[in-house]
Amino acid sequence: MELTAVPATCFSSEQLTTILSDCFEDYLVPVSLSVEVFVQRFSAEGLSLLDSCVWLAGDTPAAIAIITRRGDAARLAAFAVRPAWRGKGTGRALMVSLMAALQARGVRRMWLEVIRNNHAAVALYQSLGFSVRHGLCGYLSAQPEGEGGSALQPYDVLALTRRAGSEINGRLPWLMDPMTFNTLPCRALTLNQQAFAVLATLTAKPQLQLLWVEPAARGRGLARELLIALARQFPGLGTLVSVPQSFTPLFSAAGYAAMALQQYEMSVEFPGEASAGR
Repeated sequence: MELTAVPATCFSSEQLTTILSDCFEDYLVPVSLSVEVFVQRFSAEGLSLLDSCVWLAGDTPAAIAIITRRGDAARLAAFAVRPAWRGKGTGRALMVSLMAALQARGVRRMWLEVIRNNHAAVALYQSLGFSVRHGLCGYLSAQPEGEGGSALQPYDVLALTRRAGSEINGRLPWLMDPMTFNTLPCRALTLNQQAFAVLATLTAKPQLQLLWVEPAARGRGLARELLIALARQFPGLGTLVSVPQSFTPLFSAAGYAAMALQQYEMSVEFPGEASAGR
């Protein structure tokens, strides 16, 4: 049966949450979110319901694409096909139509994350023109021994967004970019007003969202000291699988272990006039 594309604006948040969970059935990493987490998470990432899509087989949702957007850049935040429609070239056909629709709406660059050992998905995205920008890892702190350490002070989240954002200027993965926590429930902490961390408080257990050290203060071990202090204050603190793998030595030196799950961040440029500052 041919699938019909329907804009995500035609569905409630509750319906989209259910469709997303159903489409991720039997995936390498199943997705199960509450409605509240669905709304807060994807809103913080730049959710665009106008660009997001559900594909129907009759009245049955068969696939879903959640798109987040910043200006003329869009990210495939979630893409899944229900089991009955997998293995038939459906994913490729839907991605081709989705990319064409986004380009028609002014998107000039598209991003996504994909699990590294999902070889079929990696090959699909490469065949569609995507290339790897970052290898992504996640980290988890061990229960520290002893107490004490450097004292952390609260810091204004929006002030940090403005300071770090101008210096980072899009060089970090989408999920680590300061723009992501403009609307995310979170708190910021600082070490000596030179090293800073943002912890997402979307769930009961905080999650490290960003680590940033002022350029003039780098090379003094402040990032490692901050990570250790965070682990002491928040035992079991972890990150999303969104940290560039080049940071592995830093996290290892601070006593954090790399998670088994790893991803790639991939991107593709659409034909057309390039955007300034890219």
